[in-house]
Amino acid sequence: MTRDPAVGWSVALLRGPGRAAALALVAGALALRIIDPGIITELRVRGFDLVERVWPRASDSARVTIVDIDEKSLAQYGPWPWPRHLVAELIRRIAHGNPRVVGIDNVFVEQDRFSPTEIAQELPGLPPALAEALAQLPQSDRDLAEAMAAIRTVLALIPSREEVARSSGPLQSAPIRLLGDDPTPFLKSYKSMVQSQPDLRAAALAAGAIAIEPDADGIVRRLALAVSYQQTIVPSFALEVVRIGAGEHEIAIDTGAFGIENIRIGATTIPTDRRGRAILHFAPSRARYVSASDVLNPAFDPAELRRHVVLLGVAGVGIAGLRQTPLGLVRAVDLHAQLIESILLGDLLRRPPFLDWFELAAALGAGLAVVWLLRYARPVRAVGIAVAIVAALFCVELALFRFADRLFDSTFPALTVLGALGVMLVGNLRAAEMELVREREAKQRVEGELAAAQAIQMGLLPRRFPAFPDRPDIDVYAHVEPARMVGGDLYDYLLIGGSSRLFFLIADVSGKGIPAALLMAVTKEIVRDAVMTFGPALDRILAEANRKTAAASADLQSEGGVFVTAFAGILNLVSGEVDFASAGHDAPFLLGGKSGLRRLVTEGGPPLGAIDDFRYPIDHDRIEPGEVLLLYTDGVTEAENVNHTLYSSERLTKALGKVPVVDAQSVVAAVIDDVSRFVGGGEQADDMTLLALRRVATRAH
Repeated sequence: MTRDPAVGWSVALLRGPGRAAALALVAGALALRIIDPGIITELRVRGFDLVERVWPRASDSARVTIVDIDEKSLAQYGPWPWPRHLVAELIRRIAHGNPRVVGIDNVFVEQDRFSPTEIAQELPGLPPALAEALAQLPQSDRDLAEAMAAIRTVLALIPSREEVARSSGPLQSAPIRLLGDDPTPFLKSYKSMVQSQPDLRAAALAAGAIAIEPDADGIVRRLALAVSYQQTIVPSFALEVVRIGAGEHEIAIDTGAFGIENIRIGATTIPTDRRGRAILHFAPSRARYVSASDVLNPAFDPAELRRHVVLLGVAGVGIAGLRQTPLGLVRAVDLHAQLIESILLGDLLRRPPFLDWFELAAALGAGLAVVWLLRYARPVRAVGIAVAIVAALFCVELALFRFADRLFDSTFPALTVLGALGVMLVGNLRAAEMELVREREAKQRVEGELAAAQAIQMGLLPRRFPAFPDRPDIDVYAHVEPARMVGGDLYDYLLIGGSSRLFFLIADVSGKGIPAALLMAVTKEIVRDAVMTFGPALDRILAEANRKTAAASADLQSEGGVFVTAFAGILNLVSGEVDFASAGHDAPFLLGGKSGLRRLVTEGGPPLGAIDDFRYPIDHDRIEPGEVLLLYTDGVTEAENVNHTLYSSERLTKALGKVPVVDAQSVVAAVIDDVSRFVGGGEQADDMTLLALRRVATRAH
């Protein structure tokens, strides 16, 4: 049956721990971003808030000043609302400075209760002459209207979604030119519009809506530049201040199929979102406020306001409304000032529709890179690369924000990357755990096999002591500690020549583990066969063992076992004469005799198996009654402590100089105890074997 190549390709793409789940997560994240529920939107705008705090707008040069009816002003001139004639005096003082435009961030809905006619009506018990005199005085609203008419003035409108009885008459249509589709369906719609008194509206050049609506989390990030009221498009307060200040006659709104694209005033193009809202680039709080009491002071120079955009605001306790922004709490009038400054400076933020697709592409590309390109065999490196990708996305967001005023959302792609990374890490961790379980099971099987091999290997060595219970003249003791469960050290002894001679051997196979254990077993049998064949001829025994070991080690060369160092000898149990030879092995020690501690030094030769046809020289010495011959492998002298310091031949010599010679076993035990104290918690790196032979004094001796 032929397999479909497309199916095979798809299976190959999904193969790998965690990959299918990570791909599903990336696909789900993309779908969620397309749906764009509230939680995704909130994450996005929170990211934008962070960028605004990192890079707030620089100080402006547009010169917007807020004349503030603050606590100081209220304390000096009385509580708000002030008499209209006082407000008129304030506006006249501002007008003397010849500002570009004055925007009044307040709605004068009711007639002035301090107006002479209003006072006459509220105090019916006044003398007729006084009441008539008050009625003849000009109304305060008319005084304020005259002050407003002397300067370019913009009034505020308050839109409401409820029917309000105090709408104060019909709304004067704003000069708006529509380009493209009808923008009304995209604008915020209101049922009513609260206006100032008719005389005041007639004196002002324009009036704009104050529509400050925060996002769902209560933070103001955008301000509407226009709203809809009874199918009429009403520009915002800030937009009308900009238009009147620039001396322009109309506002143009560009609308496409997907919403409002921008709003233009003369040569100034104002970017908006699809609902006609400007995205503010906030600046830190600055000293743009001037107290109204200072302006009313005759010592104040109105020329300080020349060519400024002046906003008149009220900041008394319980009067001024505070709004939360990405940079903290500000007053509503400050929001208008921030918007006007941003428009005049061309520093509003933009989020064109293509950025949505850019973010989706970034999330997809980065997510697939995490799934396919990272190597999770090195998880720390993979996490580092993923974190670098996230950092790069944030840098892109900062760069677009700083140099292009574009709002790119790095939060969504970054979360997609981190989510895919987490799934891949979990998948690879589970795969690693499963692999560890398999390795543990395999290790347990191997350890079981090694335990059996160790039992077999140890069974090959003579382990019963005393070695010759019926021969009190022979005292032999040996000890072996493999570095692994099986090792390459070897010792052996047997009686030859009618039981009058004792053959002894200690050997060390190069390498450790199974190969060394195999060559150890082979070497033991080779030597035993040679001893049985050649008897006391030690030179012929070693020559035969060398030849056969060379052949055996050649077969095991790929396994790691190559050579065998050995020290062999034949002790005449009656005379104490000993013949010995070394095949690249350390010389043994003699201790407990009259001559003190010494070594059996021999010229020796290469390790067994190194040179096929080599005749090992045989040396001779004599072991006195009571003397102990101690043979050892290099695992003793090369034992390391936790500081990687070797035990060394010097330390062994020093230890043997203090050992009381009682029997062969006590000498071996003393050496093992001294090495163990030195090593401490160090790891055993090589097999350690000791073989001791003591010549026992008898009557015949």
